Amino acid sequence: MKTDTVQQTDSVQSNVITEETKRTIYKSMLSALTIVAISILVNLSIRVDYVLLGSSLGETSVTETLQLIMLAVASWSFYRISKQEPQVSHAAILISGFFAVLMIREMDYWMDMIHHGSWVFPALAVTALACAKAYQGGKATVNEMATILQSPYMKLLIGSVVLLLVFSRLYGMGSFWQHVMNEHYVRDVKNISEEGMELLCYSLLALSAVRTRRELTPTASQ
Repeated sequence: MKTDTVQQTDSVQSNVITEETKRTIYKSMLSALTIVAISILVNLSIRVDYVLLGSSLGETSVTETLQLIMLAVASWSFYRISKQEPQVSHAAILISGFFAVLMIREMDYWMDMIHHGSWVFPALAVTALACAKAYQGGKATVNEMATILQSPYMKLLIGSVVLLLVFSRLYGMGSFWQHVMNEHYVRDVKNISEEGMELLCYSLLALSAVRTRRELTPTASQ
């Protein structure tokens, strides 16, 4: 009799959608929709630049501006983590500095107006400050980095960095596109492909950075 009751209970439970199941499905759908939104944003920015503005994806283009914004979001997210979570502050400021340097590198056009190659100096200054902060933490900085890396969103961030620094750089090489198009080589075609890929990577970086901050600072992520 008791066995029958247990079997009936298990049968009823198997036909019920639990709250945990609902949350898991909701989060998965939200993640998918977010990636869809990012994909649309990247495509729209390129189309706005070329179709509406007649731009060649220069430094003042919508696409380049969005790249800087995404890097700023990523850097700011980890900077806030360093302020709100002292137990991982050294590692967080190191990651923040890394994205800040990438942002400075993307602003080389504007800094060249001061002096050619002058972006190197603020980049080195940020690098020195970030490394000094990390050095202050000693071996604890490594433990802090491991704590941050435990966030599931850091996998997306690392993957995006690899795509940005390896795949997009190799994919956007002028020699490759010249070989593909031969005498029909058009630089704008290469730029569209390269800048679109970079914006996609930067957007995924910003997304993963924001989500990492929300996970590590649940009570202060507003």
